[in-house]
Amino acid sequence: MAATPGEPYDDLERCVLELKQRGFNTVRIETGLNWAFKLDGQPRGLMTFGPWIAGHGWNLSSMNGRGGGTLDVLERLFRLFELAKQHGIFVILTSWEYQDSTSFVADPRIRAEVYAIPEVDRLRNLAMQHDRLLTLLKKRELEKQVAFVEVHNEPEYSEFSKGPELKGLHQEAVAFLRERHPDILIGGDFASHDYALIPHNVQVFDQHIYAGAAWYFGELYGETVLHKDFHSADPHANEILRRVLKKDLVSWDEFMKPAANIRPFWRPVMWMFENLDNEKWDAWVAERFVEWKDRIWAEARKRFAEDAQEGHRRNLPLILDEGGFFYPPRLSRFEVSPDGLSLLDLFTDLAIEHNYWGTMPGTYSGPEHLLWQQPEWLRRNNERFLTGKSKG
Repeated sequence: MAATPGEPYDDLERCVLELKQRGFNTVRIETGLNWAFKLDGQPRGLMTFGPWIAGHGWNLSSMNGRGGGTLDVLERLFRLFELAKQHGIFVILTSWEYQDSTSFVADPRIRAEVYAIPEVDRLRNLAMQHDRLLTLLKKRELEKQVAFVEVHNEPEYSEFSKGPELKGLHQEAVAFLRERHPDILIGGDFASHDYALIPHNVQVFDQHIYAGAAWYFGELYGETVLHKDFHSADPHANEILRRVLKKDLVSWDEFMKPAANIRPFWRPVMWMFENLDNEKWDAWVAERFVEWKDRIWAEARKRFAEDAQEGHRRNLPLILDEGGFFYPPRLSRFEVSPDGLSLLDLFTDLAIEHNYWGTMPGTYSGPEHLLWQQPEWLRRNNERFLTGKSKG
């Protein structure tokens, strides 16, 4: 999705080498299941990708691909696994197709095809596509690089059936993959901490922890673009926005036309990110952080302890493969400031304390993020986790 010349993922081998240099042993990917295969299981061949929001996106974390790239997704997956085997890296297979990533597909017919699958059948289809990929990886003797499989990222926050039906459908998808591939771990990936949604047959316990979610939804977003009294025609009338937005704005109407391609939840938030003065945003966030820090730290400790208790009750390995504050603007420097990094240090300490099998510093950590530009910090943090040494 960002693999044209000069973009973060144009050279997969460089990405894998930089991953190792930063102390990682595993990468979690958008597998592109319905992009690698047609719905009948045949290889799809060349795929073209567009921008998430055409003409915009410079300040969108992980969503700033400029579009225009054409590649064979299945062949690219094989290349990644060959590099992983060569360099001793493992791969977590997951999908965001029913959350955000299908918006990158340039061909509207393929987007329509993916979304034409009824909600009740989507997890089953994804499981079948995972099976097809795993079968081909085994033919190439690459399957040992699979760390584990997630049918889909955060299904409770994605476009699937909801409630008890979601659990049943997810359980069936996990059972299908476990029967087909008993040698590969099949996990469940969630973020709600609603343990009733977790299928009984998952083999990995994975809950995302966004300890700053109340801050973001309650103030950073909640008092601005998500507030019921927000007026898009006069955003500078809002006291917070007056402090953090640029003077010359991309208008709401201009932005919302191409933003119709993405989920409604993100549209106002992404409009705000598009119009931020990041230095002013960071100054305001740092000011407010003083009040919020204790609550964020308490939330992190609570979530880790509760998740660990449930994971241990189920006798499953514990994983945290997303976490931190919440979802920052791409070029905001607050989360790589000493205050921001101190939360990520706490997360590593808590993962060590609760005997986690795997964790990741940061909401995401990849070549497009500012955190990637701090290789020594990442290496030390990863080494600390792998050796079980907390900062405390």
